[in-house]
Amino acid sequence: MNPPANLHSALYDPEKTVKSGRRGALTFASKACPPPGTADFIMPASKAARLAGKGGAPGARSAPNRLAMRYSPGDRLNVTVFGAPELSGDYVVNADGRIIFPYTGQIDAVGLTNDELSHRIERALIRGGLYVEGAVKLSVRPVQFAPINVSVSGAVFNAGRQTIGGIRDADKLERALTKFGDNPMERYIPAALRAAGGVRPDADLSAVRVHRNGRTFVLDWRGAITGAQVDDMTLIEGDHVEVPESGCFQSALVRPSQITPPGVRIFTSNLTVPILPNPASGNQQHSNSLPYGARLLQGLVHANCVGGTLATNASRYAVLISRNPKTRETEVVQRSIEELVRSADRDMINPYLMPDDAIACYDSAATDVRDVMSLMSTILTPAQQAKWLR
Repeated sequence: MNPPANLHSALYDPEKTVKSGRRGALTFASKACPPPGTADFIMPASKAARLAGKGGAPGARSAPNRLAMRYSPGDRLNVTVFGAPELSGDYVVNADGRIIFPYTGQIDAVGLTNDELSHRIERALIRGGLYVEGAVKLSVRPVQFAPINVSVSGAVFNAGRQTIGGIRDADKLERALTKFGDNPMERYIPAALRAAGGVRPDADLSAVRVHRNGRTFVLDWRGAITGAQVDDMTLIEGDHVEVPESGCFQSALVRPSQITPPGVRIFTSNLTVPILPNPASGNQQHSNSLPYGARLLQGLVHANCVGGTLATNASRYAVLISRNPKTRETEVVQRSIEELVRSADRDMINPYLMPDDAIACYDSAATDVRDVMSLMSTILTPAQQAKWLR
């Protein structure tokens, strides 16, 4: 087979850049990136992350009270004013980010913590002439936090606007009114990154940025992979999460985690005669069972492309059809299945599988010859029979 041609910019995984047969390699990203076959590589902290840690990055800062839950539109809260049942009750933050409080007008609530909102309601009651300074006794308690919309861009598989923090059916309506307090775990950074398909292997996790109302917070999320501490923070409606690109493919990021895909869906095609039925039979057009971090060889085993009769079925070829998640260019890589199985340095030419990759297997030369002979027999037999009939 003639190996498929690719534009140099199309190849994403460094293991795809090595030509089968070791006759040379294409350039990937930069000389600072690790060579193919490097395991568990992760980039050090970027300059932006180091400056943010020192407070020197312009417009970037550590998030104050980053784990404090903040109100967003749709959130339900309970306000109890001592001695004023007509003011007490449940309130919902409107779409414009305000709560409508009796006799005081509308009070801005979006982005405020519970203590900050309590203080704001107290000041509104005093300004409205309902109470004098020091006479207000009130309590604000969250009842139920609603889903929020955030946008995610950069080195993720599916950038765009995402909805996170959905409410479970069991926590809706009457059940929500019987309790105070809520802990929406899906309002944090990992939920936003998972909703965007997870971070790509070329993500710079040391400088994840959250943009909010003109402010930028820089967070270090390498600990999601290494096990170190992470800079998490709660999100509110309208936040924008940006994951910078590192410029290198990091093998350490190709595994299931809080911020990466749990698994990959692949498409398979195996039309060889000795291995039937085809994996696509039974209307199973794709597989969701491969964990993120699986390589081409594991996908080939899943597609029934490995094994069989050694003399006639071992010398087969496979192609990996993928799309560069950064440039969206389609790439096709050819590999000898037997070389992947038997080579000690197989990881040099054994690419990682990315979401929605496709694998196709070609028959061996022995199978090709057999099929050609079968075809010739099919064609010649009727002609020979016609000659005998004459």
